[in-house]
Amino acid sequence: MVISGLKKSFRLLASLKIAIPLLVLLTAVTVIGSLFPDPALFSSWWYLSLLGMQGLSLLLVTIQHIPAILKKKGRNALIGVITTHLGILVLIAGIIYGGYSGFRHEIKLIEGEITIVPGLPFAIRLDELLVEEYLKEDYPRMNLDNLPKKKQESHLTLLVKGKPWMSTIAAPGKPAVVNGIILLPSINRLGWYFELIVIDGVGRETTIPVRPWAPPLIKVGGKRLMTHSLVTGETPEAEFFTVDDGVMSSVGVLRKDQPLEIEGSRIFLGRINRYTGMQVYNRPQEPILVWGCILMFAGLVWHFYFRHRDRKREGKRDA
Repeated sequence: MVISGLKKSFRLLASLKIAIPLLVLLTAVTVIGSLFPDPALFSSWWYLSLLGMQGLSLLLVTIQHIPAILKKKGRNALIGVITTHLGILVLIAGIIYGGYSGFRHEIKLIEGEITIVPGLPFAIRLDELLVEEYLKEDYPRMNLDNLPKKKQESHLTLLVKGKPWMSTIAAPGKPAVVNGIILLPSINRLGWYFELIVIDGVGRETTIPVRPWAPPLIKVGGKRLMTHSLVTGETPEAEFFTVDDGVMSSVGVLRKDQPLEIEGSRIFLGRINRYTGMQVYNRPQEPILVWGCILMFAGLVWHFYFRHRDRKREGKRDA
């Protein structure tokens, strides 16, 4: 019973009636996933399972057709077909391996703070973020906000078990690579992290951290406020808003040397540091994909340039 079921499964997967629809479905899903990017798609269990079924089907189709290829086209043609299909199988295996074992994280690093990334063997501390801007007077007709900075370097310390392990520098286009893990700073996700020190009417002090990518709703007296940084050059500022029925109204601007008074409370600017976005990822499948491409290319070259030798030999024998 079990053997009979295995034989039926073999015939089913080794049939082009299954292999071709699988290929069409896989291609369609891949194209849609590329047009509407979703990183989770290409590491989802069902997509990797679909790839695995396609690889198994290709393997069984190849095995089933070996005798016919050898008989009709000869040994050289068989070598080309097997090498090409082996390359495709290695590529599929590499993609599956990368989907299961690879990772990609989008994180924010704040100067002077340690960031722990799940699954990473080390923590990351941004010691200093050096940023040098292009001068607007030198490029009056260009929008410099959308261009890379003149200089952008993230000076990092990696920590293992709370102790410094190694130091490195990463920049956009020049990532730091540590044991196969890539640390790549973002080009435009730069900004300022700052703290607010709120002293109410009875002298109680509260420190509120403000992360621009997730600004908090601050309650001062009877008002609920939002704030964002307006740090330009050497003048750090923070603007406050009230939000009523979806409408934002400015309350005031807080400067480093000039506190703001709202509802009997005084607000001061505390610590101010830069932050940067960073991609942390690995690509364990890269060597496998390279070998898969080499095998597939070699198989195609062999198939198109050497498969006719068997026929020439047969022609000489017949003569």
